[in-house]
Amino acid sequence: MQTVVRLALPIVEGNKDYREHEALLRRMDDLLECSGVEAAFLAAQVGRARCEADKVGKPLTDRLRSAVQRHGRQALRCTVARILASESHRAFSCHLAESPLLQWFCGIDFDGVIRVPSKSSLQRMEAEVPAELIREVHALLLTRSTQSDGAGRSVVGLEDAVDLSLIWMDATCAKLDIHYPSDWVLLRDVTRTIMKAIVTIRSHGLRHRMQAPERFIAAMNAQCMAMSGSSRRGRGGDKKRARKRVLRTMKRLVGKVRQHGQRYRDLLEKSWAETDLTQPQAQRIITRMDTILLQVSAAIAQAHERIIGERVVPNDDKILSLYQPHAQVYVRGKAGADVEFGLQLLISESADGLIVDSHVVDGIVNDSKLLMPAIERMRTTYGNGVAAVVVTDRGFASTENDTALTKAGITNGTLPRNPDTMRERMKDPVMRGLQRRRAQTEARIGIFKNNFLGDQLPTKNIIAQIRFVAWAALAHNLWVLARLETATAHLAAAS
Repeated sequence: MQTVVRLALPIVEGNKDYREHEALLRRMDDLLECSGVEAAFLAAQVGRARCEADKVGKPLTDRLRSAVQRHGRQALRCTVARILASESHRAFSCHLAESPLLQWFCGIDFDGVIRVPSKSSLQRMEAEVPAELIREVHALLLTRSTQSDGAGRSVVGLEDAVDLSLIWMDATCAKLDIHYPSDWVLLRDVTRTIMKAIVTIRSHGLRHRMQAPERFIAAMNAQCMAMSGSSRRGRGGDKKRARKRVLRTMKRLVGKVRQHGQRYRDLLEKSWAETDLTQPQAQRIITRMDTILLQVSAAIAQAHERIIGERVVPNDDKILSLYQPHAQVYVRGKAGADVEFGLQLLISESADGLIVDSHVVDGIVNDSKLLMPAIERMRTTYGNGVAAVVVTDRGFASTENDTALTKAGITNGTLPRNPDTMRERMKDPVMRGLQRRRAQTEARIGIFKNNFLGDQLPTKNIIAQIRFVAWAALAHNLWVLARLETATAHLAAAS
């Protein structure tokens, strides 16, 4: 890619925080270039564009290749900067338009008019990159950070090369953007989604005889308020009878909603050509309705079992969200987070605070079953020198893991489950130091979740969520590396 001459940034005086932020972005810019991450990312994007051009029998011209490189460069830098800023696509697009510093970092060309990506463009830039490519450039960044040149200097300008031999590991819950999964609230979700889809279909010219969809939504809202109010009634028996009475009314209402939804769904599938919708747009509405219609019976049965039948529904059989069926419930028993709803996330941290492995688990797996697969992933990616010492809490301990770690020649820093054995192991000063350092891993997970993932994962399906976690890990490690001491800073201090 041809080097772009970027305009000088304005000089800002009297604001230390801005100067530090500018220095951080300048260092991140240097890391993207000297580590080869940006070059590898652009090469992969050009390769994908060449494959697409070959499929349609058109050559990849120099002009098109330059456009792909420019777009890929903005996709990488804008996504990293947006995650670092913890802003939505809409807010970051506005922030980018008004900030010369962000425009410089993101490679926005200035030819008299500032043109920045819109919120939709930013979202597409982020979503069009496969998670495998993000993990590849992330591995390249960490690999280059561990390397030194012939003179013993770090190839990415660090004072000391990064050490990946010590790994601290812990599992957490990445929360999803769902409300608390009360059974009767699922019936409200069914009503709202189906009726809003019907409103959309009717606005495009297809109509079938029925009451106004808004009346069904209003009726369901009234029942939801009645259900909430029933918990404030007098005695326990009265509360139960009131809740059961309201749920029976909800079930009848949802039955009518399902009938109207199925009728309008079939009408759209048969007569979409009579509307101004394209076939993909019509299919999108049909798919949205099918997703809900297929779950109506299960949602009604679940609410009936728990409220009317007063029977416990196993967690494996529960519907936690109509829109994110892969959501899991985690009983953690922690202050402020007794129960969490989301995805299991395994974090492996190095001694320098770098996230070496961030693995999203589809389902609920015991922590002890995650240890050895994580070590195998890291060694496949970074070589056998990584994870020479592994430190975890008691949840990862098992006889099988102890045997596997010994066989692999890995120093076992897992905390034993048996109190007597743990007390004996903690007499070792090295073990005590490793476990004391494990408190920083808890803080690292908090930083990663709060500042990079956000309170809730902003994406909806499991594939997009895995991709976003990969983006967040890349942005986090660029941020950490940019804050480590550089060789030039050490020389300046010595002089």
